[in-house]
Amino acid sequence: MITLYDLAFQEDRRPSPFVWRAKFALAHKGLPWTAVPCGFTEKDKIAFAGSQTFPVIKDGEAAVKDSWVIADHLDKAHADRPLFKSEMARSYALFVAGWVDTQVHAVLFPLVVADLVDRVRPEDKAYIVESRGKRIGTTDFAAFQARAREKGVTAFRAVVEPARRVLKVQNFLAGDHPAYPDYALMGAFMWARIVSPLSLLEAEDPVHAWRERMLDLYDGMGRKAKAA
Repeated sequence: MITLYDLAFQEDRRPSPFVWRAKFALAHKGLPWTAVPCGFTEKDKIAFAGSQTFPVIKDGEAAVKDSWVIADHLDKAHADRPLFKSEMARSYALFVAGWVDTQVHAVLFPLVVADLVDRVRPEDKAYIVESRGKRIGTTDFAAFQARAREKGVTAFRAVVEPARRVLKVQNFLAGDHPAYPDYALMGAFMWARIVSPLSLLEAEDPVHAWRERMLDLYDGMGRKAKAA
């Protein structure tokens, strides 16, 4: 059984977009896992992997950190149901993950930062206030988020245009069936869904329809997660 070290918020919310990539990867491969909830101030739980960030997995004797490295490890250690069916597929997935990391997350974070701070565990509040306050240059998260939302939702919808163009002609970013490119983008949507009630997409958007399909995957794993 694989052990997954997962970032936990209040009321057992699990919003980490990178952990969600690992969860979707594990489900894709049909691998069962046990989750160990960890707070921001419980980095000692993942010190065995030499990591300060989530996710981390323990797979037998292997300790693996970083969502991309975890995906690579899973394909090498568990050959069935590959996440990357070819070198081209792997390169495409790497590109999509990089786009999500640098573009999608950058636009999304200001839209949900106050909601994120509100839902962190009380014992982690000081850590999150200091670290996210430094990132945005203020600890008035509510005002910062309100200003960001004035134009930010429109900006978010624009930044996902590359995905929209693909999803107009196929069900998933990876084609007829989901794979790692879909999990990379869906991690961002799970992050938002779990910490914030903000509506990011219009109902007629092809990305909205894709997100609904993603929520239903693997016995509704995403839909069952506690949402804001």
